[in-house]
Amino acid sequence: MRMQKWTARFLKKVGLMSEYVTLEDAAKARGESPDTIAWLMTTKDCKIYLRFDESQESSIAISTYEGLPNHHSLYVIERGCYPLALEAQNELYQRLVEGNFDIGHLDFTDEKKKFRAFLVCGNLNVSVVVKKDDLKRLSPPSTYQTAPGSMYPAPPGKKNFENSEEETTSGKRKPHTFYIATVKKDGTKRGDAWNKLKRLASESKGGKQIDLSGFGKIYLKRDRENPETVLKYKHTEFEQPDDGNQITKGAFDRAWDKT
Repeated sequence: MRMQKWTARFLKKVGLMSEYVTLEDAAKARGESPDTIAWLMTTKDCKIYLRFDESQESSIAISTYEGLPNHHSLYVIERGCYPLALEAQNELYQRLVEGNFDIGHLDFTDEKKKFRAFLVCGNLNVSVVVKKDDLKRLSPPSTYQTAPGSMYPAPPGKKNFENSEEETTSGKRKPHTFYIATVKKDGTKRGDAWNKLKRLASESKGGKQIDLSGFGKIYLKRDRENPETVLKYKHTEFEQPDDGNQITKGAFDRAWDKT
């Protein structure tokens, strides 16, 4: 009963004008990030679709015939919703985690005509959508940790380190504690804040200086072995693969609770 009431309130919030809702609107209504919704939909074996806007008659994509992957041709796409291929759905999630909202080169299918196609680049008249009925299958956001990376168990070798990691380095507060204090004042949710930090780390890649809210200029990158749960930072450009100090998801969560 509680789940049904929550679902009813959610659907009322996103509206009932269509069978579909955009990934962005679904995320806003649930108080989560788009990459979290994409990840949850995939784990529930729910499809994500590209919706070609009703205001346009058709669009052009590169297509292949089923069974003939090397046969390419131009394909006229009529307006409507087309499901992403599973590998494209996984690619979409990875792009969203990195702050990349481009939908170009994501394979989708026309199940009626047996076509598989992709857009050469993103299109302003194409949006990423999910079915409202599929959203009913997702648990309320309050029942799990928001960030997808935090749902995976930490490797045995990392658990003790995360539990014992101190929040200071050389007597100074770590950059993420300043960042947390700033974004919490803006009303940002924990999962969204962590995902944004990951996106900044992907943008910096240890070689590009970025401006971290509440802290200032810094270099970030994602850990090679645990990119979803471990980030690294330095005040100067990274020079070696293992350079930098760590910010783990566990340390971030503890700092969030203390701030």
